[in-house]
Amino acid sequence: MITNKVIAYSLFCLAIAPDFGPSFGLLFALPVNGPLAGRRPPHAALSAMRKQWSEAERDKILSRSGDYWKMDRLRGKVSFGSSSFIRTALDGADKDSIQRWLADDRSIAMSIWDPNLVSNPLPKVYRLKLMTLMFVTIQLAPSVDVKMYTDDKTGVFKLESVAFEPGIQLLPGIKMSAESLGIVIDVVGELYPSRDGKGVDGKIGFVTSGDLPPPMRMLPEQAFKSSMSTINSTIMKFAQESFQKGAREKFREFKRKESTATAAT
Repeated sequence: MITNKVIAYSLFCLAIAPDFGPSFGLLFALPVNGPLAGRRPPHAALSAMRKQWSEAERDKILSRSGDYWKMDRLRGKVSFGSSSFIRTALDGADKDSIQRWLADDRSIAMSIWDPNLVSNPLPKVYRLKLMTLMFVTIQLAPSVDVKMYTDDKTGVFKLESVAFEPGIQLLPGIKMSAESLGIVIDVVGELYPSRDGKGVDGKIGFVTSGDLPPPMRMLPEQAFKSSMSTINSTIMKFAQESFQKGAREKFREFKRKESTATAAT
């Protein structure tokens, strides 16, 4: 029976979600497997790497445009995300210099995220730490491991999540395990020189999925769509703005190093 207490609690959860921004999405979707969809994330080392991404899996996410969402209310399963183009002009760029820069996975990794929050646990795998998030009685301190490399055949720089640690902490008295939330996130992306050679173009997409606690399954569909749309736009805006700023800075640094090396020879 759906009691007034259950409905009130559900509405309360939804009402405070915007105050925590991406935490609402991270709680139910993060599995990027990076969480790797369907794959248990390693808690320390990357001992359980995700299988190699297939082009079909990547294309499924990257071929979308804008927001995506799917919900099975009966089973309590939900998944949502967004895919968007990335276009960034780079000062003094041409196709050859951009292609050389894209071959430097470390420089690209530091362009995508705050360098102070990035570590390099394995070759071409970068661990990106997120800020601590709080959702009702659940605290998250997530990190996601992302493989970054240049495709030798196409010259396209690719990124794909390979592992995820949600860093969930449940407050005392909460009768729910972190595992029961089924948190998972899939993230993929690609970068390549723009047609005019003056910058980089690309696309990034993510899908978050997980299990909704019973009280939240009672919320109306429009409420979910509205909340998820806010989360998607917040995440995408942050990702795009971070890369545009970081890419310009790191590319200028790359060009300076090349010039210095050339002058020294």
